[in-house]
Amino acid sequence: MSELTSLPNITVKLAKLLAEVEITTVAQLSKTGSRSAWLRLLAKNPST
Repeated sequence: MSELTSLPNITVKLAKLLAEVEITTVAQLSKTGSRSAWLRLLAKNPST
């Protein structure tokens, strides 16, 4: 799938959700930060 799924606890489903908020690489996730990424996910899909 993507390089994100090589990280611990990042499933294919989570990688797809992250891609929806334009986080597709480990570098982008690292730069964004886990809290900010989670807030983006919640804003896009409140049921997450």
